[in-house]
Amino acid sequence: MTVQSTQRRTNAERRAASRSAVLDATVKAIVSYGYQGATSARIAELSGFTRGAQKYHFKNKAEMVAEALVHLHENLMQSTLAAFEKSAEDGLFAVLEALWASFQDDVFTAAAELRVAARIDVELKTRLVAAEQQIGRRIRVLMMETLDDGQHSPERLRAIGDHIVNVMRGMASQSALYPNPDREQRQLRVLHEAVCALLEAPA
Repeated sequence: MTVQSTQRRTNAERRAASRSAVLDATVKAIVSYGYQGATSARIAELSGFTRGAQKYHFKNKAEMVAEALVHLHENLMQSTLAAFEKSAEDGLFAVLEALWASFQDDVFTAAAELRVAARIDVELKTRLVAAEQQIGRRIRVLMMETLDDGQHSPERLRAIGDHIVNVMRGMASQSALYPNPDREQRQLRVLHEAVCALLEAPA
């Protein structure tokens, strides 16, 4: 192995590390300060990298925040997958609790902030829709695999999975304003009853 190839790999690792740090800091800034308040200066301060690193990796802010959502969600999905595998043995309610825990992560808080900003920012809206579709597909696959008992069509399982995700998005929005663990547990139990009824009902 040559010194040059080692240097190239080191530079690639450094670029990957700076990109990851910028993306992590972007979500933190959005959660703490909102979309407008997530300035280049604040992201640089949180990431430990200069504003030049942001310009090096991303064309503009809209691209950066959309990439940040996908990046954080990829990390979140690793822990969610592990939680799903563990909770699947304990039944559907445990699976819903595991999914709800993921909806309380910063990535979903940031997404809620960006949805508001995207109403009047066309480029942000375009990139955010693509990012959320990508995230939604991953969650849907997880839910379909969990719910599949061999008795329902993929279309029906997809619809039930979408219903679960949409309900939890609403719960997350409510929880962001006034969190109440007791209320959230009641809502999860009602959702569990509804999903069980949908699975038992004829397609």
